Amino acid sequence: MIMKRVAILIIFSLFCFTVHAQSGYIKVSKGKVVEGDFFKSKIFMLKNFTNAVVKFSNGEVYEAKMNISALSQTLRFINPSGDTLAAVDEKMISSVSSGRLLFFKVNNQYVQILNTDGETSLGLTRNLNIGAESLAGAYGGKNEVSSIQKIEVFDYEKKIEKVVSDATLFFDYRENLFIVHKGKLFLFTKRNLQKFYPKQKAFIEEFYSTHSVNQNNNAEIISLYSQIVSYNR
Repeated sequence: MIMKRVAILIIFSLFCFTVHAQSGYIKVSKGKVVEGDFFKSKIFMLKNFTNAVVKFSNGEVYEAKMNISALSQTLRFINPSGDTLAAVDEKMISSVSSGRLLFFKVNNQYVQILNTDGETSLGLTRNLNIGAESLAGAYGGKNEVSSIQKIEVFDYEKKIEKVVSDATLFFDYRENLFIVHKGKLFLFTKRNLQKFYPKQKAFIEEFYSTHSVNQNNNAEIISLYSQIVSYNR
């Protein structure tokens, strides 16, 4: 029974990371997203604003109710008055933890640590970007946004608020897995795995020779990394 529960938990964990890329269109009206459920579900990395601990590079620790924006790759806090605020010292943030979730700030983006041996980790990045206006009428109409001012709308949600009229904007959402080591991100490749896990070089070589590893299959990569870490202990 215990093994069955463990198996179900592993399958559920893998299922959570199967959606790794999607693009489409959102409708913005008076500075707010009025259509685009998938987009709205991916704006933040945590399901809700929740209690979390922020660690700064100078050693200071701060605790508050917060979330992480996948658009701007910045923290969002809720103060006692209920207002949503941004962190002043965003560049000094080194990590964020909430319950069992841990994020490192690497290359100006938040990386969720999925598994680790204490020195090297498997990390997941989530990036949500907004592109230019759609003049083709993605929702059926023509020239839906012809009256919109030509502003640069890319990766910061505050810019959506500048859209005072109706607009249809393209978005792109991506999840990518990386090897995280000493504050740097490395591609998940056979060569890098053997570099960071030399004791498992033979296992890694055999696995790649007998399996067609799909770099776009996050569930497969998570499973492979879990095996390497478990054998390395």
